[in-house]
Amino acid sequence: MFNFIEDANITSSFHLQTKPYGKIQNRKTHGFIFRISGETEYDFGDKKLYLKPNNVIFLPQGTYYEYRPLQNVALYTSINFTATIDNPTPAIFSLDDFYEKNFIYESFADLWKFGATHDRYKCLSVFYNFLSYLSRIEHLNHLDKNKHYMIEPAIEYLKSHLFDCHLKIDNLSRLCCISDTYFRKIFLSRFGVSPKEYVLNQRISHAKSIIESGEVDSISELSQLVGFKDPLYFSKAFKKVYGIPPSSLNQ
Repeated sequence: MFNFIEDANITSSFHLQTKPYGKIQNRKTHGFIFRISGETEYDFGDKKLYLKPNNVIFLPQGTYYEYRPLQNVALYTSINFTATIDNPTPAIFSLDDFYEKNFIYESFADLWKFGATHDRYKCLSVFYNFLSYLSRIEHLNHLDKNKHYMIEPAIEYLKSHLFDCHLKIDNLSRLCCISDTYFRKIFLSRFGVSPKEYVLNQRISHAKSIIESGEVDSISELSQLVGFKDPLYFSKAFKKVYGIPPSSLNQ
């Protein structure tokens, strides 16, 4: 569905709490619902989908469905848009490997509605990065899955050591018993970025979440928490991604 979309146009974005019950007779636009907390059941008549935290559901234009939260509080961010999509079908995707999910959870809706021009450009950039992310997921479903199973030992190791400043990316291929070149090729096809870029993106995104939570006293401490030995390098990397130094978010 998301292989090549040329005419996507965002129409609205909201950050809300799900109503106790809702029924949509004929959805006016395509939409993504990013679940932040709580679980929601979507009933399409011929099938049911269950949206959990850290997942996103795609709801095609023209769809009929009913939805009901399965917990008292179910927070979400929605992005509604028009686009030409081949055979659009309701589907749920994991956000585990999408490093800009926190931006969508926390900032997207407000910046899209109230932000300046450069804020909207940032939103568009994140939205197209997300479409790229979904396209890669669909691409993986058509590839030889055995290749991606080959790097699972490295993926599991990364999940446990992502913020370890002693992590050596060059050692990941050894965990899979394949060459470094072949490992990087499979990793790139799965995540769309190199192992080094993946680790950097995840660390920077996590650092932003920590800063915004107010649970850090210094940039030096923060850099260590997210796996950077050098606070100066961390600050430069953070500014390259978000356009501002991490210290400015803590003021």
